[in-house]
Amino acid sequence: MTPGEHDEICAFVSHLPHILANVFLQTVCAVREDIARFGGPSFQDMTRVAGSSPSVWVDIFLTNKKLLQAAREFLQNFERFLSLLEEGRETEVLAFLQEMARLKERTGYGS
Repeated sequence: MTPGEHDEICAFVSHLPHILANVFLQTVCAVREDIARFGGPSFQDMTRVAGSSPSVWVDIFLTNKKLLQAAREFLQNFERFLSLLEEGRETEVLAFLQEMARLKERTGYGS
């Protein structure tokens, strides 16, 4: 594996999830700081890595240039999904969720 391949893979499967966890926690706690006590397992799963060492992660975030592209791709997909919700496109939302369920099952991700 080349250093570039390593950075690209880590950007998607490690570094982007850390950004998402931190921004998700920021977003939720801006609504109500004590909201975490209402969260269940999915909330805990989404925020677990937000407690990781800030000094380690700031270096990783600023060093891995592949991370910006990964974050942009995520943002495009997220915006596309939000558009489906805004437009009330139930069939497409259902198809997307079904496709992701099949992808998760096929790949074993998150098992």
